[in-house]
Amino acid sequence: MDWWAHLLGVGGLALLVPTAILLASLRWGWTAFAEDYPADIRALLPEPTQGEVRAGWVLGPLFLVTVLGAVLVTTATWPPAGERFVSAWLMAFGATVLFCLIDLVIVDWLVICAWRPRWVVVRGTETAEGWGDYAFHLRAQLAPKGLAVLVVLPLLFAAIVYALF
Repeated sequence: MDWWAHLLGVGGLALLVPTAILLASLRWGWTAFAEDYPADIRALLPEPTQGEVRAGWVLGPLFLVTVLGAVLVTTATWPPAGERFVSAWLMAFGATVLFCLIDLVIVDWLVICAWRPRWVVVRGTETAEGWGDYAFHLRAQLAPKGLAVLVVLPLLFAAIVYALF
């Protein structure tokens, strides 16, 4: 199978799960990602309800587990990954970049900034300009923490897949 076909086919399908959970967390568990909102939105965030806190505690870790699982599955099912470390790293890197692009372009820019349905906007923050701040999301993706994850996570998964397969 071709590298791109595997990345987009297996990786794209696997990444639908964490993307759906991320969208669900915008609706019901916004507390899981409250620190990731722009400053003007964070300043207006209301006291969360017990239900929102519980949903955040469930959806946040569930999102993390599924995104890591999707990258691992995409890497582990790429046949050359068990033969050469660089092949494993390239697939893990590709899957990580693919999720970053899905998050930035579809979730952040399309759903949050452009479409901005009512279920995304946390009550009391409707007037915040941060909801339409495209540059904020790009800066967040390119921040040192985000770039470190982009490099370190694929190294970790490549090492696991190369060692086990």
